[in-house]
Amino acid sequence: MKHRSRFLIAGIIAVILIATGLALLRRRSWRKPEVQTARYLHQHLPASAWEPTATLSAAPYTVREGDTLANIARRRYGHERYSGVIKLYNHIEDETAVPVGAVLRLPDISTILTEEGFARVAAAEMEMILCARAKYAKVERQLWEVRGDAPLDEHIVAIPQKTKQELLEAADDLQQATESLKKLKPGTTRPPAKMIGQLESVMYGMRQLADGLIDDNGYDIDIVQQRYGLAMTYGIIWAREGFN
Repeated sequence: MKHRSRFLIAGIIAVILIATGLALLRRRSWRKPEVQTARYLHQHLPASAWEPTATLSAAPYTVREGDTLANIARRRYGHERYSGVIKLYNHIEDETAVPVGAVLRLPDISTILTEEGFARVAAAEMEMILCARAKYAKVERQLWEVRGDAPLDEHIVAIPQKTKQELLEAADDLQQATESLKKLKPGTTRPPAKMIGQLESVMYGMRQLADGLIDDNGYDIDIVQQRYGLAMTYGIIWAREGFN
């Protein structure tokens, strides 16, 4: 009888151990696997290289006949979407009613973010964001050329290794910057959620481009700059609203 009891107890313990082990295995299998993104160690571009595509200088600009904030933004900052930055920085009420002869201040984006107070709470992040932006601007023309040389029905194109590396380095900078911006910083009450959202979209877009994923019309190339312009605009708004 004692032997039977011992066997029974041992059997119950074994069943419990097996059930516990299976439960642990199931729990582990439910966990979402962590994705490890490669880090690309490189030197950041100097501030003097952060506006590589500018065809207008940082000097005050006098509006001429036929000018719009959009075409001024394209010449100064590389894309029409930076018209929002010009509008905010120059305190323009209606961007469609800027008179001929009006004088606009068009300093580098780094100067604007510094004057607006963004750099006071996120200087390191600003450097990574603008360095990534400049790296993208350097390879943007080559991306258009690669897309132009590929058959229109081919959605995956061959990206030169150097261009691919520039894109991955830029995306890595943005990943580090957005991860840092999500953390509450002294003097802020809330992270710049809209800015972060745009920058993360830029980051994903750069990685897709590095893999050669470009649509027929090259919209994937253009939207990176569009989102960058929106991100800078949201960054200024965040600073003006007291980092709230």
